[in-house]
Amino acid sequence: MTKPISFEVKETDLMGRVGVMTVGKKSIETPCLTPVIHPVWRDIPPSQFKEMGFDALMTNSYILYQRKRSEALEKGLHDLIGFDGVLMTDSGGYQVLEYGDTAFTPEEIADFQSKIGSDLAVTLDKPTGYSISRSYARETMQVSLSAAKMTIDKFGESDTVWVGPVQGGIFGDLVRSSARGLVSAGFQVLALGSPVELMEGYLFSPLVEMIINAKKSMPYSMPLHLFGAGHPLTLPLSVALGCDTFDSASYMLYARKERYMTERGTLQLERMTYLPCSCPVCNGTTVGDLRASPRQDRVRKIALHNLHVLRADVLRCKEAIYEGRLWDLVEERAMAHTSSAAAFRALARDHSDWLVKPTRLMKLRGLMVRSEEDTLRPELTLARAHLRRLMVRRAGNAKKTAVLVPSSAGPPLTKTSGKMRRIRGLDKAHIFRINPQLGPYPAELEFVFPFAQTISDREGPEASVRACVRKLRGMGYAKVVVAGAAKRPRAKTRSE
Repeated sequence: MTKPISFEVKETDLMGRVGVMTVGKKSIETPCLTPVIHPVWRDIPPSQFKEMGFDALMTNSYILYQRKRSEALEKGLHDLIGFDGVLMTDSGGYQVLEYGDTAFTPEEIADFQSKIGSDLAVTLDKPTGYSISRSYARETMQVSLSAAKMTIDKFGESDTVWVGPVQGGIFGDLVRSSARGLVSAGFQVLALGSPVELMEGYLFSPLVEMIINAKKSMPYSMPLHLFGAGHPLTLPLSVALGCDTFDSASYMLYARKERYMTERGTLQLERMTYLPCSCPVCNGTTVGDLRASPRQDRVRKIALHNLHVLRADVLRCKEAIYEGRLWDLVEERAMAHTSSAAAFRALARDHSDWLVKPTRLMKLRGLMVRSEEDTLRPELTLARAHLRRLMVRRAGNAKKTAVLVPSSAGPPLTKTSGKMRRIRGLDKAHIFRINPQLGPYPAELEFVFPFAQTISDREGPEASVRACVRKLRGMGYAKVVVAGAAKRPRAKTRSE
């Protein structure tokens, strides 16, 4: 049995969740970004990551095995790196993708990761990458799954939690088969492999499909790691799809190219006039001073700034989950680029129903409907399902009159007793109001989310007064009375 691991979900929105993953005696809060650090070159000391709020880091066991094998075995991973938080090790799969097969076997690298004390360790895989060859994708998936099963069988009793890499690339059935095989083998954490090339090419729509295929093939309670997801355009989207942990070296890779991260993408330092950020790095320098500084110092400062941007983005996702507005954050971020916008539209159009199950029925914030995609958001899907059960006139009900009160007719009925008296025969009628997207709903629900808490600049086809009247007549009401805005009660003054 592997090292004890638990995952407690504290709050959810869409498929995103804030949770606590406990590995042995160490805990991290998810969503969690694990910056990738080079095990030999230390551009930023590990202690500085801890000071910035990163409780987990990732490093490469392939490089350690090749360059510092004896020292790593003697000192152990945590002492060698100088970090007491959660340390995750990759097995060398990315090097396989870049340079071809490695010089060791899955068993050798698993034994090494176990002996140096990795908290979370990825089994040696053969990444599919962005391959359009189905036969190659199947081969990489099968090779990776076979190595994973061997590792969990032989080293499952160690103190290391083994992470199963999901392969199959853009072929959904292969991704699903890989994930199901890893779950059956006994893995408690999965990691989606091969997304880097998709993200580098801004192929966000295929990335969405890859994540969804993996998530649908594993238990909801199981954490999913996403390799290489360190870009503000993809982070909120990945969180909304149910990815819990992420690793990325982008903060440093971008810095070496003098690319400065923002919420909406990256900027080239040489073309910038200002540093539009208030992180400690940017507050302490200017564009001119940064460009004039020595190359090594400049790269380090940009890397630190990039880390602050990524850290803030993770916190922004967590807050959005607690406030129930993750959809809004994803949409706002997606509109920064045509590729991410296309991925968001595809998600809303093709997978909104999938996002319904974990979405809270009640929220404390109103809904904003600003686009066609917003009309498909899961909160409205839940409300429509709720209405289908309610909008049926009960047999034998003596009330044969329905009163329809449009939104323009004033404030909530329960707060306007004068209006209640002005509607003749109210005690013999059922009262309905109109939601701009949902159409008519019983007035008793006007304080129930999201019926009177939807802010919209567009009206759905079911929300016109004529459509609402037809709906109520179809329910069997002999008479439908529309209360117009002119019937609003006159406001009382203090003298009255």
